[in-house]
Amino acid sequence: MRAFLAFLAFIAVINPILAQSEQYCNSNFGFCLEYPERFSMLTAKGATDEPALFVADEGQTKIEIAGHANTAHWSLEDIYYMNFEDYLRQNPDLNIIEEKFGESQFEVLYEENGQLHYFRVQQRPGQYIKLSVMLPAERRSELAELSAQLSVLTPNP
Repeated sequence: MRAFLAFLAFIAVINPILAQSEQYCNSNFGFCLEYPERFSMLTAKGATDEPALFVADEGQTKIEIAGHANTAHWSLEDIYYMNFEDYLRQNPDLNIIEEKFGESQFEVLYEENGQLHYFRVQQRPGQYIKLSVMLPAERRSELAELSAQLSVLTPNP
């Protein structure tokens, strides 16, 4: 009986968390983003060729996701340099906080002008998906939880 009550308490806590998400799907690049329902989508639902933009907290927190063709089969390092290296080199006041490279994705976190910029790039055959989050630097403690709530779902290649 005690285990059953613990299970019901667990479901009561988890169920509202699971129910508080929305989903955006991009049919051109074959991915969906699950994001917290407190965000409002600013991109037209049918615009799959443009980055999708979501905002919350009176515009202070932003999420953007986009798919990009990779017909030249660039490596993750190539994608990193094309997307970040020139920008970072041109803005020496940027504070790179963290960079992580994996087999099929990388993450970059930097601070610029009081804003945190977080990027997660996932490589797939013939394409890559770039997810970004921007929020005020003083709210850095919220970033881990928010990034954990952002799921990019893709079918197996």
